[in-house]
Amino acid sequence: MKRLRPVQLLLPVLWAVFFAVSSGASVAQERVDGVILQHGMMGSTSMPDEFQVTNRGGIKGAKKIGISVFNVAFPRENHFTATSRGSSILGGFSTGASASLKTTLKGLDNSTMQRIADRAYAGFVSDLEKAGFEVMDAPALAQSAPEYKKWKASANFTEGRFGPYVSPTGRSVYLLQGDTAGRDTSGMLGQQMSMFRVLDRPEAVTRSPYLAHDANIGIIAVTLVLDCGVYSSSGEKHAVFAGASAGFKPGLTAVAGNAIDRGSLLEYWGPNSGGFPSDIFL
Repeated sequence: MKRLRPVQLLLPVLWAVFFAVSSGASVAQERVDGVILQHGMMGSTSMPDEFQVTNRGGIKGAKKIGISVFNVAFPRENHFTATSRGSSILGGFSTGASASLKTTLKGLDNSTMQRIADRAYAGFVSDLEKAGFEVMDAPALAQSAPEYKKWKASANFTEGRFGPYVSPTGRSVYLLQGDTAGRDTSGMLGQQMSMFRVLDRPEAVTRSPYLAHDANIGIIAVTLVLDCGVYSSSGEKHAVFAGASAGFKPGLTAVAGNAIDRGSLLEYWGPNSGGFPSDIFL
């Protein structure tokens, strides 16, 4: 085996750090039905109601599934901004507009959140079974992969990046990447690709592939983010006479996202994943 020099070993980490820092420009981001739109080298524009999948090939062949993580998070606050500005060299004038929106969730008690989490989990398992998968429950998963019993769980209703995290009855909260970090509610693309998103490796992420290998099944980890509204923002525009808008529509909805602004997320590891998950962004 070829021995790698320390510099070679550090290159992937240094590249990740560079990418995280260079991608974190603070600009108001265009958002349609809750999704920050992606442009440029991160891929084609991501529109609402599309699924984005990374490492798609890793999902093939799964028949038996264990669910290591199923969290339902309820955001308490949202804050979005939009700006536009432009100038005419020939006319010698400039224009500008701005809009902002802040919402705070009140009146959703713990028992209601628990009922929602229980129904979401039951529906998820039912859909998997209807699709032909055999779903192993938590006790059976712990029996097939005993280390699952040793994972350090967080308390139900633990406050995380998206508000309180709730596990279905009979399960435990295990936080995923970035869930312990403070949420950026500025409406700007600042913390969305910061260091914790690139390098954070909680136990549920580092050990889920071992569960898959030991139990010889596919392992799924899910964070479902449920908000009581859908948000939009025209982002930052540079055009003469362009307007700025930020909007809200009420209604319980799964928060969408993508690789640069994660909302609801499903991660999958096969028995021989090598530790690399397939990520599915709603």
